[in-house]
Amino acid sequence: MGSSRKRQTSSSSDSSSSASDSPVPVRKQKRDSSPPPRRQDSRSNRNSSPRRQSFNNSQNRSLNTSMKRKRRKEDRDAEKNDSAKEDKRRKEKKEKDRKMKPDKNDEKKDLTAPNFEKSGKLTEDRNTYKGIVIKYSEPPEARIPKTKWRLYPFKGDETLPTMYIHRNSGYLIGRERKIVDIPADHPSCSSQHAVIQFRLVDHVRQDGSQTQKVKPYLMDLESTNGSFLNNVKIEPRRYYELKERDIVKFGFSTREYVILHERTEGVMETES
Repeated sequence: MGSSRKRQTSSSSDSSSSASDSPVPVRKQKRDSSPPPRRQDSRSNRNSSPRRQSFNNSQNRSLNTSMKRKRRKEDRDAEKNDSAKEDKRRKEKKEKDRKMKPDKNDEKKDLTAPNFEKSGKLTEDRNTYKGIVIKYSEPPEARIPKTKWRLYPFKGDETLPTMYIHRNSGYLIGRERKIVDIPADHPSCSSQHAVIQFRLVDHVRQDGSQTQKVKPYLMDLESTNGSFLNNVKIEPRRYYELKERDIVKFGFSTREYVILHERTEGVMETES
């Protein structure tokens, strides 16, 4: 039995060896004409990742910010250039105007021409009395009259004491008793209401010859309610000549002042 097994084993081995020695037909495979599968790019994979996208977004934002800054800087530079050009143009125009105008230092001063500049003489000596500034100053032609002028005040039908106004060249009228010469206590009268001023002015005689004479004048000192000459309101800061039998009123006071002198008919010589 052992020899039969050996023969069987040897026969099987021989048959296997002979089978291996015989050629085996090979089947040819058909070549695939379709293109090979496309290889995915690693960069696209990287870009498609969330981390990469956030990075790209941040880069885009930074780029936009830098561009905006650059644009703003360019705008500022342009504005500076425009302002510099405008300043230069103004300076050139100013210089041109200055050259066209004559220099005051080069001009010869005309000594005969009037000088209208402020001299300060009006406020150099203020007319004050007892600490109160007087609104009126006597003119150079102020004189004390030789004619004995008088004021006859009336309050309705009542006759008040006569006022002799020939002793001074001017009389201030108003409610401020510290400084006035003729008090006017009515509430409608101002503290410095008016003034009676004697002035030396030109006068024409009846024969046509000219001379000078001292005459009385009335001036309203810009009072609140005005002054009246023969029931006609006068303009402030203007001299009005007072004549015989003229009637003067101040404000809304009912008191009337009649001006007369010693040579008026019917007037008695009671005061020298």
